[in-house]
Amino acid sequence: MKFTINDFHKRFPDNDSCLHELMVQRYGDHTTCPECEKESRFHRVKGRRCYECQWCGYQVYPTKGTVFEKSTTPLSDWFYVIYLMTATRYGVSAKEVERQLGVTYKTAWRMCHKVRELMGSSSPDKLSGHGDWGCYLPARSS
Repeated sequence: MKFTINDFHKRFPDNDSCLHELMVQRYGDHTTCPECEKESRFHRVKGRRCYECQWCGYQVYPTKGTVFEKSTTPLSDWFYVIYLMTATRYGVSAKEVERQLGVTYKTAWRMCHKVRELMGSSSPDKLSGHGDWGCYLPARSS
């Protein structure tokens, strides 16, 4: 079954859904807090790209150690570029990303370059973690 552009927009309508996907893929729904060592459900901290332990308040940053970490570009734009790169046979040009997202050419080029770099590496660990994501955005079976 194909993962269409409509499927993509339903699954990732905003930055929050993208951050949640990163959290689930890297850490799972439940994880042991590295600080208090209790089984915890981490809750989103409003206005920041992090989640907080329900018991001690320790914060986990799902973007840490990824290409998204210090980027001011919205996660939804990053996810869209990853989708475009993997959904098309020959990838997508930075000029096309610039047009579709309304970002500068420099930003579009950097995003495309980083995604291509990760897709071409022999160990795509920057986009993987707890889940089996790899370098693509699979359709979630619900």
